[in-house]
Amino acid sequence: MKIERGLPRLVKPADRSNAVPKVVPLSSSDLVVARVHVGVIYAYKASKGVSFDHVVQVLEGALGRVLTEYREWAGRLMIDETGRPAIELNDDGVVFVEAVADGCLQDVFPFDPSPLLQSMVPPSRGVPELLLVQVTKFKCGGLTLGVARYHQVADGTGASQFMNAWASACKGLPLSSIRHDRAALMPRDQPTPTFDHIEYVIPLPKPDAEVTSNNRPVATKKIRFSFDMVKKIQSKAVKENDERGFPTYSTFESLTGHLWRCITKARGLSGDIETRTTIICDVRRRLTPSISEDYYGNAIFRSCARTLVTQLTEEPLSYAAGVVHASIKRLDNDYIRSAIDYIEHRRQNTASFGRPLSTVLSPDLKVTSWLQMPLYKLDFGWGTPVYAGPSYVPFEGLIILNTSHTQDGSVDAILTLFEDDMAKFENICFEVPN
Repeated sequence: MKIERGLPRLVKPADRSNAVPKVVPLSSSDLVVARVHVGVIYAYKASKGVSFDHVVQVLEGALGRVLTEYREWAGRLMIDETGRPAIELNDDGVVFVEAVADGCLQDVFPFDPSPLLQSMVPPSRGVPELLLVQVTKFKCGGLTLGVARYHQVADGTGASQFMNAWASACKGLPLSSIRHDRAALMPRDQPTPTFDHIEYVIPLPKPDAEVTSNNRPVATKKIRFSFDMVKKIQSKAVKENDERGFPTYSTFESLTGHLWRCITKARGLSGDIETRTTIICDVRRRLTPSISEDYYGNAIFRSCARTLVTQLTEEPLSYAAGVVHASIKRLDNDYIRSAIDYIEHRRQNTASFGRPLSTVLSPDLKVTSWLQMPLYKLDFGWGTPVYAGPSYVPFEGLIILNTSHTQDGSVDAILTLFEDDMAKFENICFEVPN
Protein backbone atom coordinates (compact mmCIF):
# COMPACT_ATOMS: atom_id res chain seq x y z
CA MET A 1 0.00 0.00 0.00
CA LYS A 2 1.15 3.52 -0.79
CA ILE A 3 0.23 6.70 1.02
CA GLU A 4 0.69 10.07 -0.67
CA ARG A 5 0.87 13.20 1.45
CA GLY A 6 -0.28 16.60 0.39
CA LEU A 7 1.56 19.80 1.19
CA PRO A 8 1.69 20.53 4.93
CA ARG A 9 0.16 23.67 6.33
CA LEU A 10 0.43 25.35 9.72
CA VAL A 11 -2.49 25.62 12.12
CA LYS A 12 -2.20 28.36 14.72
CA PRO A 13 -4.32 29.20 17.77
CA ALA A 14 -7.61 30.63 16.60
CA ASP A 15 -7.66 33.39 19.21
CA ARG A 16 -4.41 35.19 19.88
CA SER A 17 -5.91 38.51 20.90
CA ASN A 18 -4.78 38.17 24.52
CA ALA A 19 -1.70 36.07 23.82
CA VAL A 20 1.70 37.43 24.61
CA PRO A 21 4.97 35.54 24.21
CA LYS A 22 5.55 33.53 27.35
CA VAL A 23 8.25 31.10 28.38
CA VAL A 24 7.47 27.84 30.19
CA PRO A 25 10.67 26.34 31.69
CA LEU A 26 10.82 22.55 31.47
CA SER A 27 10.63 20.55 34.70
CA SER A 28 13.00 17.82 35.81
CA SER A 29 10.53 15.24 34.52
CA ASP A 30 10.39 16.94 31.12
CA LEU A 31 14.18 17.01 30.83
CA VAL A 32 14.77 13.26 31.13
CA VAL A 33 12.14 11.94 28.74
CA ALA A 34 13.23 10.95 25.26
CA ARG A 35 13.74 13.96 23.00
CA VAL A 36 11.64 12.54 20.21
CA HIS A 37 8.16 12.81 18.76
CA VAL A 38 5.89 9.99 19.90
CA GLY A 39 3.74 8.69 17.04
CA VAL A 40 0.18 7.53 17.71
CA ILE A 41 -2.35 6.27 15.17
CA TYR A 42 -6.14 6.31 15.55
CA ALA A 43 -8.17 4.44 12.89
CA TYR A 44 -11.86 5.11 12.20
CA LYS A 45 -14.28 3.24 9.98
CA ALA A 46 -16.29 5.12 7.38
CA SER A 47 -19.22 7.00 8.88
CA LYS A 48 -22.42 7.39 6.90
CA GLY A 49 -23.12 10.96 5.87
CA VAL A 50 -19.69 12.21 6.91
CA SER A 51 -17.33 13.07 4.06
CA PHE A 52 -13.56 13.19 4.32
CA ASP A 53 -13.57 16.90 3.44
CA HIS A 54 -15.99 17.54 6.29
CA VAL A 55 -13.79 15.60 8.72
CA VAL A 56 -10.74 17.63 7.68
CA GLN A 57 -12.63 20.90 8.03
CA VAL A 58 -13.92 20.01 11.50
CA LEU A 59 -10.57 18.71 12.74
CA GLU A 60 -8.60 21.68 11.48
CA GLY A 61 -11.03 24.26 12.79
CA ALA A 62 -11.27 22.65 16.21
CA LEU A 63 -7.49 22.27 16.37
CA GLY A 64 -7.11 26.04 16.10
CA ARG A 65 -9.61 26.52 18.92
CA VAL A 66 -8.02 24.00 21.28
CA LEU A 67 -4.55 25.45 20.65
CA THR A 68 -5.82 28.70 22.12
CA GLU A 69 -5.70 26.93 25.50
CA TYR A 70 -2.99 24.34 24.83
CA ARG A 71 -0.49 26.85 23.47
CA GLU A 72 2.52 24.68 24.33
CA TRP A 73 1.89 22.50 21.28
CA ALA A 74 1.99 25.54 18.98
CA GLY A 75 5.18 26.83 20.59
CA ARG A 76 8.85 26.14 20.04
CA LEU A 77 11.73 24.89 22.17
CA MET A 78 14.23 27.44 23.41
CA ILE A 79 16.79 28.12 26.14
CA ASP A 80 15.61 30.71 28.65
CA GLU A 81 17.68 33.48 30.21
CA THR A 82 18.85 31.17 33.01
CA GLY A 83 20.11 28.57 30.54
CA ARG A 84 17.26 26.16 31.19
CA PRO A 85 15.43 24.42 28.30
CA ALA A 86 11.95 25.85 27.90
CA ILE A 87 8.95 26.18 25.59
CA GLU A 88 8.23 29.59 24.12
CA LEU A 89 4.48 30.09 23.70
CA ASN A 90 4.91 32.02 20.46
CA ASP A 91 1.95 30.49 18.57
CA ASP A 92 4.09 29.52 15.58
CA GLY A 93 1.70 26.64 14.94
CA VAL A 94 1.47 22.90 14.36
CA VAL A 95 1.75 20.92 11.13
CA PHE A 96 -1.45 19.64 9.50
CA VAL A 97 -1.26 17.27 6.52
CA GLU A 98 -3.87 15.54 4.36
CA ALA A 99 -2.97 12.21 2.76
CA VAL A 100 -4.55 9.53 0.56
CA ALA A 101 -3.98 5.75 0.71
CA ASP A 102 -4.50 3.49 -2.31
CA GLY A 103 -5.90 0.67 -0.15
CA CYS A 104 -8.52 -0.02 2.52
CA LEU A 105 -8.30 -0.10 6.29
CA GLN A 106 -8.84 -3.86 6.33
CA ASP A 107 -5.65 -4.23 4.29
CA VAL A 108 -3.59 -3.07 7.30
CA PHE A 109 -5.90 -4.12 10.13
CA PRO A 110 -5.10 -4.88 12.97
CA PHE A 111 -2.14 -2.54 12.39
CA ASP A 112 0.70 -4.90 13.22
CA PRO A 113 4.05 -3.07 13.47
CA SER A 114 5.57 -2.31 10.08
CA PRO A 115 7.27 0.58 8.28
CA LEU A 116 3.91 1.27 6.61
CA LEU A 117 2.64 2.70 9.89
CA GLN A 118 5.31 5.38 9.70
CA SER A 119 3.69 6.76 6.55
CA MET A 120 0.47 7.37 8.51
CA VAL A 121 2.25 9.86 10.78
CA PRO A 122 4.00 13.03 9.52
CA PRO A 123 7.81 12.91 9.34
CA SER A 124 9.13 14.52 12.50
CA ARG A 125 12.89 14.04 12.67
CA GLY A 126 14.68 17.34 13.11
CA VAL A 127 11.59 19.55 12.71
CA PRO A 128 10.95 22.57 14.97
CA GLU A 129 7.22 21.91 15.32
CA LEU A 130 6.18 20.17 18.54
CA LEU A 131 2.97 18.69 17.12
CA LEU A 132 2.33 17.26 13.68
CA VAL A 133 -0.99 15.84 12.48
CA GLN A 134 -1.86 13.74 9.43
CA VAL A 135 -5.35 12.72 8.32
CA THR A 136 -5.25 9.85 5.80
CA LYS A 137 -8.21 8.86 3.62
CA PHE A 138 -8.60 5.19 2.61
CA LYS A 139 -10.50 3.81 -0.38
CA CYS A 140 -13.12 2.24 1.89
CA GLY A 141 -14.03 5.63 3.32
CA GLY A 142 -12.22 4.97 6.58
CA LEU A 143 -9.45 7.20 7.84
CA THR A 144 -6.51 7.34 10.19
CA LEU A 145 -5.45 10.23 12.36
CA GLY A 146 -1.70 10.09 12.86
CA VAL A 147 -0.25 12.36 15.53
CA ALA A 148 3.42 13.01 16.30
CA ARG A 149 3.77 14.69 19.71
CA TYR A 150 7.08 15.91 21.11
CA HIS A 151 7.60 14.08 24.39
CA GLN A 152 9.09 16.98 26.36
CA VAL A 153 5.80 18.87 26.02
CA ALA A 154 3.68 16.27 27.80
CA ASP A 155 3.49 12.61 28.82
CA GLY A 156 0.78 10.14 27.81
CA THR A 157 -1.69 11.50 30.34
CA GLY A 158 -1.16 15.06 29.17
CA ALA A 159 -1.29 14.05 25.50
CA SER A 160 -4.57 12.20 26.09
CA GLN A 161 -5.96 15.26 27.86
CA PHE A 162 -5.13 17.36 24.82
CA MET A 163 -6.65 14.86 22.40
CA ASN A 164 -9.85 14.69 24.45
CA ALA A 165 -10.01 18.49 24.51
CA TRP A 166 -9.59 18.51 20.72
CA ALA A 167 -12.44 16.02 20.38
CA SER A 168 -14.60 18.18 22.66
CA ALA A 169 -13.85 21.24 20.53
CA CYS A 170 -14.98 19.29 17.44
CA LYS A 171 -18.34 18.77 19.14
CA GLY A 172 -18.63 22.36 20.33
CA LEU A 173 -18.12 21.55 24.00
CA PRO A 174 -16.38 23.96 26.40
CA LEU A 175 -12.71 23.49 27.23
CA SER A 176 -11.11 23.34 30.66
CA SER A 177 -8.11 25.57 31.30
CA ILE A 178 -4.62 24.26 32.01
CA ARG A 179 -1.75 25.68 34.04
CA HIS A 180 1.18 27.02 32.02
CA ASP A 181 3.53 26.53 34.95
CA ARG A 182 5.58 23.45 35.84
CA ALA A 183 6.79 24.60 39.27
CA ALA A 184 5.33 21.52 40.98
CA LEU A 185 8.11 19.35 39.55
CA MET A 186 10.96 21.84 39.73
CA PRO A 187 14.00 21.23 41.95
CA ARG A 188 14.58 22.88 45.29
CA ASP A 189 16.71 26.04 45.46
CA GLN A 190 19.65 23.94 46.60
CA PRO A 191 19.22 20.54 44.91
CA THR A 192 19.95 17.88 47.54
CA PRO A 193 19.31 14.33 46.33
CA THR A 194 19.06 11.90 49.23
CA PHE A 195 18.96 8.59 47.32
CA ASP A 196 21.15 6.85 44.78
CA HIS A 197 19.18 7.06 41.54
CA ILE A 198 20.48 4.12 39.54
CA GLU A 199 17.53 4.53 37.17
CA TYR A 200 19.17 7.69 35.79
CA VAL A 201 22.72 6.34 35.62
CA ILE A 202 23.81 5.36 32.13
CA PRO A 203 24.74 1.65 32.19
CA LEU A 204 28.20 0.58 31.14
CA PRO A 205 28.45 -0.12 27.39
CA LYS A 206 27.24 -3.60 26.47
CA PRO A 207 30.18 -5.71 25.21
CA ASP A 208 28.34 -6.75 22.05
CA ALA A 209 26.04 -3.77 21.57
CA GLU A 210 28.05 -2.06 18.81
CA VAL A 211 28.59 -5.27 16.88
CA THR A 212 25.09 -6.69 17.24
CA SER A 213 23.33 -3.44 16.41
CA ASN A 214 25.14 -3.37 13.08
CA ASN A 215 25.01 -7.04 12.16
CA ARG A 216 21.90 -8.58 13.71
CA PRO A 217 18.52 -7.67 12.20
CA VAL A 218 15.71 -6.82 14.58
CA ALA A 219 12.02 -7.75 14.48
CA THR A 220 9.14 -5.74 15.89
CA LYS A 221 6.03 -7.71 16.78
CA LYS A 222 2.70 -7.19 18.46
CA ILE A 223 2.07 -10.15 20.77
CA ARG A 224 -1.51 -10.43 21.98
CA PHE A 225 -2.13 -11.89 25.41
CA SER A 226 -5.79 -12.85 25.74
CA PHE A 227 -7.78 -11.93 28.82
CA ASP A 228 -7.62 -15.56 29.97
CA MET A 229 -3.86 -15.71 29.46
CA VAL A 230 -3.36 -12.46 31.35
CA LYS A 231 -5.34 -13.87 34.27
CA LYS A 232 -3.33 -17.11 34.20
CA ILE A 233 -0.10 -15.13 34.34
CA GLN A 234 -1.42 -12.96 37.15
CA SER A 235 -2.60 -15.99 39.12
CA LYS A 236 0.94 -17.38 39.03
CA ALA A 237 2.48 -14.14 40.22
CA VAL A 238 1.58 -14.64 43.88
CA LYS A 239 3.85 -14.20 46.82
CA GLU A 240 5.18 -17.46 48.11
CA ASN A 241 3.44 -18.77 51.24
CA ASP A 242 0.40 -16.63 50.47
CA GLU A 243 -2.27 -19.03 51.65
CA ARG A 244 -5.06 -16.95 50.18
CA GLY A 245 -3.98 -17.85 46.66
CA PHE A 246 -5.14 -14.51 45.27
CA PRO A 247 -3.02 -12.45 42.87
CA THR A 248 -1.01 -9.95 44.89
CA TYR A 249 0.52 -8.11 41.96
CA SER A 250 -1.15 -5.95 39.33
CA THR A 251 -1.71 -6.99 35.75
CA PHE A 252 1.15 -4.71 34.71
CA GLU A 253 3.57 -6.08 37.31
CA SER A 254 2.69 -9.69 36.53
CA LEU A 255 2.89 -9.33 32.75
CA THR A 256 6.09 -7.28 32.93
CA GLY A 257 7.69 -9.95 35.12
CA HIS A 258 6.60 -12.64 32.67
CA LEU A 259 7.94 -10.76 29.64
CA TRP A 260 11.21 -10.00 31.43
CA ARG A 261 11.77 -13.69 32.19
CA CYS A 262 10.83 -14.90 28.71
CA ILE A 263 12.93 -12.30 26.89
CA THR A 264 15.93 -12.97 29.11
CA LYS A 265 15.66 -16.69 28.35
CA ALA A 266 15.25 -16.00 24.63
CA ARG A 267 18.35 -13.81 24.63
CA GLY A 268 20.39 -16.70 26.05
CA LEU A 269 22.14 -14.50 28.59
CA SER A 270 24.61 -16.00 31.06
CA GLY A 271 23.75 -16.23 34.73
CA ASP A 272 26.22 -13.74 36.23
CA ILE A 273 24.98 -10.78 34.18
CA GLU A 274 22.77 -8.15 35.78
CA THR A 275 19.59 -7.39 33.88
CA ARG A 276 17.49 -4.30 34.48
CA THR A 277 13.99 -3.28 33.53
CA THR A 278 13.33 0.45 33.50
CA ILE A 279 9.66 1.25 34.05
CA ILE A 280 7.97 4.57 33.31
CA CYS A 281 5.69 5.56 36.22
CA ASP A 282 3.07 8.30 36.55
CA VAL A 283 3.67 10.11 39.86
CA ARG A 284 0.70 12.49 39.92
CA ARG A 285 -0.83 10.74 42.93
CA ARG A 286 2.44 9.65 44.52
CA LEU A 287 3.46 13.14 45.58
CA THR A 288 2.39 15.00 48.72
CA PRO A 289 0.46 17.07 47.93
CA SER A 290 -0.62 15.40 44.71
CA ILE A 291 -0.29 17.30 41.45
CA SER A 292 -3.36 19.36 40.56
CA GLU A 293 -5.53 18.28 37.65
CA ASP A 294 -4.74 21.44 35.66
CA TYR A 295 -0.99 20.73 35.72
CA TYR A 296 0.30 20.25 32.19
CA GLY A 297 3.53 18.55 31.22
CA ASN A 298 5.36 15.35 32.02
CA ALA A 299 4.75 13.86 35.48
CA ILE A 300 6.59 10.59 34.97
CA PHE A 301 9.70 9.17 36.56
CA ARG A 302 11.61 5.93 36.17
CA SER A 303 11.80 2.94 38.44
CA CYS A 304 14.55 0.39 37.97
CA ALA A 305 14.02 -3.31 38.65
CA ARG A 306 17.39 -5.11 38.91
CA THR A 307 18.47 -8.69 39.39
CA LEU A 308 20.85 -11.33 38.09
CA VAL A 309 19.90 -13.42 35.08
CA THR A 310 20.17 -16.63 37.15
CA GLN A 311 17.71 -15.41 39.77
CA LEU A 312 15.30 -14.08 37.19
CA THR A 313 15.16 -17.24 35.10
CA GLU A 314 15.38 -19.87 37.84
CA GLU A 315 13.09 -18.37 40.47
CA PRO A 316 9.30 -18.55 39.98
CA LEU A 317 7.35 -15.76 38.31
CA SER A 318 6.44 -14.40 41.74
CA TYR A 319 10.10 -13.38 42.14
CA ALA A 320 10.19 -11.36 38.91
CA ALA A 321 6.83 -9.71 39.63
CA GLY A 322 8.03 -8.94 43.15
CA VAL A 323 11.18 -7.21 41.89
CA VAL A 324 9.05 -5.11 39.53
CA HIS A 325 6.54 -4.33 42.30
CA ALA A 326 9.25 -3.28 44.76
CA SER A 327 10.89 -0.95 42.25
CA ILE A 328 7.58 0.83 41.58
CA LYS A 329 6.58 0.99 45.25
CA ARG A 330 9.83 2.77 46.03
CA LEU A 331 8.61 5.84 44.18
CA ASP A 332 7.12 7.71 47.13
CA ASN A 333 7.16 11.46 47.77
CA ASP A 334 10.65 11.51 49.29
CA TYR A 335 12.17 9.42 46.52
CA ILE A 336 10.57 11.48 43.75
CA ARG A 337 11.67 14.78 45.32
CA SER A 338 15.17 13.37 45.55
CA ALA A 339 14.99 12.32 41.89
CA ILE A 340 13.96 15.84 40.87
CA ASP A 341 17.00 17.26 42.65
CA TYR A 342 19.28 14.53 41.27
CA ILE A 343 18.23 15.33 37.71
CA GLU A 344 18.88 19.04 38.30
CA HIS A 345 22.26 18.34 39.88
CA ARG A 346 23.24 16.23 36.88
CA ARG A 347 21.98 18.88 34.48
CA GLN A 348 24.06 21.58 36.11
CA ASN A 349 27.22 19.51 36.48
CA THR A 350 27.29 17.15 33.49
CA ALA A 351 28.12 18.52 30.06
CA SER A 352 26.48 15.60 28.23
CA PHE A 353 23.48 15.17 30.51
CA GLY A 354 20.90 12.69 29.28
CA ARG A 355 21.08 9.14 28.07
CA PRO A 356 22.20 8.75 24.46
CA LEU A 357 19.57 7.27 22.20
CA SER A 358 20.58 3.63 21.90
CA THR A 359 18.85 1.17 19.62
CA VAL A 360 20.06 -1.84 21.66
CA LEU A 361 19.08 -2.31 25.32
CA SER A 362 20.03 -5.98 25.82
CA PRO A 363 20.43 -7.32 28.52
CA ASP A 364 18.02 -4.65 29.74
CA LEU A 365 14.44 -3.67 28.94
CA LYS A 366 12.40 -0.49 28.97
CA VAL A 367 8.67 -0.87 29.60
CA THR A 368 5.94 1.71 29.31
CA SER A 369 2.24 1.10 29.76
CA TRP A 370 -0.50 2.70 27.69
CA LEU A 371 -3.15 0.53 29.35
CA GLN A 372 -4.62 3.43 31.35
CA MET A 373 -4.77 5.82 28.43
CA PRO A 374 -8.32 6.32 27.06
CA LEU A 375 -7.25 5.78 23.44
CA TYR A 376 -10.38 3.88 22.44
CA LYS A 377 -12.74 6.54 23.82
CA LEU A 378 -11.54 9.29 21.49
CA ASP A 379 -14.66 10.40 19.61
CA PHE A 380 -14.49 13.51 17.42
CA GLY A 381 -18.12 13.15 16.42
CA TRP A 382 -18.00 10.16 14.07
CA GLY A 383 -17.48 7.29 16.51
CA THR A 384 -14.65 5.76 18.49
CA PRO A 385 -11.52 4.23 16.92
CA VAL A 386 -11.38 0.62 15.74
CA TYR A 387 -7.65 0.75 16.42
CA ALA A 388 -5.48 3.05 18.53
CA GLY A 389 -1.82 2.55 19.29
CA PRO A 390 1.79 3.47 18.58
CA SER A 391 3.37 3.76 15.18
CA TYR A 392 6.51 1.81 14.27
CA VAL A 393 9.22 1.98 17.00
CA PRO A 394 12.02 -0.54 16.24
CA PHE A 395 14.28 -0.18 19.32
CA GLU A 396 15.60 -3.48 20.67
CA GLY A 397 14.40 -4.08 24.22
CA LEU A 398 11.58 -1.50 24.17
CA ILE A 399 8.12 -2.77 25.20
CA ILE A 400 4.82 -0.87 25.00
CA LEU A 401 1.82 -2.48 26.67
CA ASN A 402 -1.37 -1.37 24.94
CA THR A 403 -5.05 -2.23 25.10
CA SER A 404 -5.93 -4.64 22.29
CA HIS A 405 -8.34 -3.52 19.57
CA THR A 406 -10.60 -6.38 20.72
CA GLN A 407 -11.26 -4.37 23.92
CA ASP A 408 -12.09 -7.57 25.80
CA GLY A 409 -9.37 -7.39 28.42
CA SER A 410 -6.63 -8.61 26.09
CA VAL A 411 -3.27 -6.84 26.19
CA ASP A 412 -0.93 -6.22 23.25
CA ALA A 413 2.79 -6.27 24.01
CA ILE A 414 4.51 -4.34 21.22
CA LEU A 415 8.21 -5.12 21.39
CA THR A 416 11.41 -5.29 19.39
CA LEU A 417 14.10 -7.96 19.72
CA PHE A 418 16.82 -9.35 17.51
CA GLU A 419 15.16 -11.66 14.97
CA ASP A 420 16.63 -14.88 16.32
CA ASP A 421 15.73 -13.90 19.88
CA MET A 422 12.20 -13.00 18.77
CA ALA A 423 11.71 -16.47 17.30
CA LYS A 424 12.75 -18.06 20.60
CA PHE A 425 10.57 -15.64 22.56
CA GLU A 426 7.47 -16.46 20.51
CA ASN A 427 8.01 -20.16 21.23
CA ILE A 428 7.84 -19.68 25.01
CA CYS A 429 5.83 -16.52 25.73
CA PHE A 430 2.47 -18.34 25.88
CA GLU A 431 3.66 -21.10 28.16
CA VAL A 432 1.96 -20.93 31.55
CA PRO A 433 4.75 -19.78 33.88
CA ASN A 434 5.86 -21.65 36.97
